[in-house]
Amino acid sequence: MNVSGQSTDEARQEGLIGNLVSRYSKDAPGSHQAGHQGRLTGVYQNAIELDGGSLVSAGGYVTTFGLIAGLVAAYVFPILNKTTWAELGFGLMLFSFFSFGSVFLIGAYFELFSPSEAPIYFDRLNQRVYFVEQGKKRSPCWADWSLIDIEHHATMGGSPTSLRRIHHLVFLVRNSADDPTIMASYVISNVEFPGALWEYIRRYMDDDAPPLLAGEAPPLKGGKFDMIEALKQRKKNYWKDWREAPFTQLWQHLCIPLFIPFFFVNRLVVWTARTVHWPQEVKDALGAPVTEEDLKADPTHRLRPEGDAAAKKDVGSD
Repeated sequence: MNVSGQSTDEARQEGLIGNLVSRYSKDAPGSHQAGHQGRLTGVYQNAIELDGGSLVSAGGYVTTFGLIAGLVAAYVFPILNKTTWAELGFGLMLFSFFSFGSVFLIGAYFELFSPSEAPIYFDRLNQRVYFVEQGKKRSPCWADWSLIDIEHHATMGGSPTSLRRIHHLVFLVRNSADDPTIMASYVISNVEFPGALWEYIRRYMDDDAPPLLAGEAPPLKGGKFDMIEALKQRKKNYWKDWREAPFTQLWQHLCIPLFIPFFFVNRLVVWTARTVHWPQEVKDALGAPVTEEDLKADPTHRLRPEGDAAAKKDVGSD
């Protein structure tokens, strides 16, 4: 996605920025409905947290794919080179080898030594946004809410036989009120209803809307998926899983040769992950996490509205 240049309506036209679908305005609703769509991972006295949680506990897919595909290409190449299809095989396998090798290098660059988590905090009290920079430094930083522009981008994903549009919310940070040069950016990827997610954020930051839905509890912090613990649980329920889902178990056992290299790559991703240390001033600005006791002692329903939870589902539509 193009996140360079200047963040102005003229410079960021759809025709110039290929993935750009639209730019949102803070003065107008982005959708008729608003919802965090499961992206809410923390609620604090002064802020909300989106997309928190471990990035590496199940990471390593891209690196593993590039590694396995590259090794297969390297193995098949000498075989094809000895057949009558040598000329075709040489060109095809050379292309495949370098393509998959590039995938491996790109995966290793982004997945190894990456931040263990990269949440984005929307601080309503101080009108700031705290996030992990997605460039080479990958360090915590912050920006004034007034200097952030929001865009809806769409990219193509899937397979050659099943293509689909993947939607993203892109946050562009301008250098200053007088200088629209983009100095940083942050992306919330793979959003089902980008307009509804943006409207949820906009209402929270600008319209003093409650962070939680009616009947919704604050997200639990600290519960992170870990592959070692998952394997221990699979061992514990091994025969039970065979009885309840034999075909699923058979398929998973057939995939063990692919899982083994992924397991070692995943461990490498976890071991090389860098813990993000937020400055104390950021922690102080967020305030304490909201608890059920805080909700009970909230007579004005600033944190959670009253009403039937079933009537206010967290969905969105553009």
